[in-house]
Amino acid sequence: MKTVKNYLLLLGLCLIIGSSCTTKFDEYNTNPNQPEYGDINPVNLLQVLTMNASDRWLNHTWTLNGELIQYTVSGTSNNSYHRFVIPNTTMAASWNWYARMAATADEMERLAIARNDVNSQAIALTLKVLFMSNLTDCFGDVPYSEAFGNINGEKNNKPVFDTQRDVYTKLFEQLEYANSLYKASAGFDASRDLLYNGDIEKWRKFNNSIYLRLLMRLSNRDNVFNVGKKIQEIYLNPNTYPVFESNADNATLYFDSVEPFVNCFGSYTLAQFSTPRKACLTIVDMMKAPGDPRLSIYFTQNGNAWNGFPSGMPTSETEGETNIAHINNETLGRYDSPMSFMKYDEVLFIFCEAIWRGWIPGGEALAEQYYTNALRASIAYWSSVDPSGTAITEQTISRFMAKVPYTHELETIMEQKYIALFWTGYEAWHEYRRTGYPVLPIGPATSNDHILPRRFCYPDNTTITNATNYAAARTRLQKVYYGDDDMKTPVWWSKNAIERGIE
Repeated sequence: MKTVKNYLLLLGLCLIIGSSCTTKFDEYNTNPNQPEYGDINPVNLLQVLTMNASDRWLNHTWTLNGELIQYTVSGTSNNSYHRFVIPNTTMAASWNWYARMAATADEMERLAIARNDVNSQAIALTLKVLFMSNLTDCFGDVPYSEAFGNINGEKNNKPVFDTQRDVYTKLFEQLEYANSLYKASAGFDASRDLLYNGDIEKWRKFNNSIYLRLLMRLSNRDNVFNVGKKIQEIYLNPNTYPVFESNADNATLYFDSVEPFVNCFGSYTLAQFSTPRKACLTIVDMMKAPGDPRLSIYFTQNGNAWNGFPSGMPTSETEGETNIAHINNETLGRYDSPMSFMKYDEVLFIFCEAIWRGWIPGGEALAEQYYTNALRASIAYWSSVDPSGTAITEQTISRFMAKVPYTHELETIMEQKYIALFWTGYEAWHEYRRTGYPVLPIGPATSNDHILPRRFCYPDNTTITNATNYAAARTRLQKVYYGDDDMKTPVWWSKNAIERGIE
C-alpha cells in the first residue's frame, strides 16, 4: 500500500492542482520546475477522491442514514436524528462534501483530457456521477450545468439550480459516455487506484452498475425516461454494458491496518463509535425472526437476547435501557474494516425488481432466482469480512432463506434489499423514498410533522451567496412540488411526488 511519504507527495501535487484551477495557464512564465497542466497525472487525484470519499461516505452511513432509515438509534436528547431533528449545518455538510468531491472528479476529468488518458477520464466521469447523483437525491434540484465550468472566462460562483429531471438526463449521458471510453488496451497507471488496482474492466462494471442503480431510481418516472427499456438493454447486452458478476467486482475499499490508508473509524474508541449507536428495533426484529446470519455481523448482542431500541420514541420511554445491541465495532469500526460504494447483491436485487415489473423477460421463476442469488451474495460478502472468522454453514443459510421466501411482491424484495444495503451510504434512505418500503414505524416523539424526511434543506450559506438562483429553486418547490424548502417536500423521482401528481 501507499507510504506516508507518497501520500504527502500526493497532497503536494494536489496543492499544485488546486492553485492551477484558479489561474490562467497561458499567462505562466516558462519555468522548468513548474509542471504544465497536461503533465500532471490525473490518477494523482484518484487516491484523494477514494480516500476522502470513503471517510465521508462512512460518516454519512454511520450518522444520518442509519438514524433516518432505522438501522440505529443514538442520542438521548430530544434533538436526535432518529427524531428527525437535523440542523442545517448537518445537511450542509452533505451538500458541501458531495459538491466538493464532484468538483475534484471534474478536475480529474480535465487533466485526463489534457493527457488523452481515456481510462482516467472515464473513471472521473463515473465518480462524478456517483457524487452528483447523491447530491440531487438528497436535495432535489441542484446546480449541475453551471456547477463546474466558467462563464466568459470567469469562475461562476452563482450557478443555476437544474431540475432533478435535467440532472438525471446529464447523469445518464455521462454514464453512457464513460462506458464508451473505458478501454483496457489503452493502459492505465494503477499506482493510485485503491479501489480496483488498475483493473479497467472492473471500473467499467462499476460504471454500468451505477447506471442500473440510477435507472431503477427513476422507476416511478418510466413514462419520462423509459428506464425499463434501458435496464432490459443492459441486461440483454452484457458485452456492451458489463455489470457486477460476483462479489469480486464489488466497489469495496479494503483498508490497511496501519496508517495512512485506514478506515477513519479506527481511531475511535468503543465508547465513541459503537456503544452510542444502538441497534434499532426495526431491523433487529426483521433479522432476528428468520435467523438472519448477518445479524451478529452487523451488531453485537448485549445480554442474552437480541434487543433493539425503538426509533423516534420519547426519552422518558427509552432511558435506562442497558441490554440493547449496538453496531459491531469489530466488523465496522477497525482500522482495516472495509467499506462499499456498491456491491453485487444490489445489482441482483435490481434485476429481480426489473423482472417483477415486467421490464426483463423471464417471469416470476427468474425473479425468484435473482432474489435468492441476491440474498446469498449479501451473506457471502458479510461472511467474508467478518473478523470473527465464524463460517456460515449451508444449513444455516438454507434454514434462513426458507423463512424469507420470495412472495412475488415488491415489499418482499425491498425488505431484503433494505437489510443488504446496511452500511452503504444513503442508499436505503433513497430506496425507501422511491418505494415506501420497508414500512417503518414513525415514533411519537419525531419532529417534521412525524414525516420521515423526504429531502434535505438547502444550506443557509447557499441561500445567501446564491440568492437569486436559490429563490428560483425555492419557487419551484412551492409551485411545482406544493411544498417549500423543508424536509417534507418530496424529490421528483419519489413515490410521494407521484402521489401528489407532480409532473
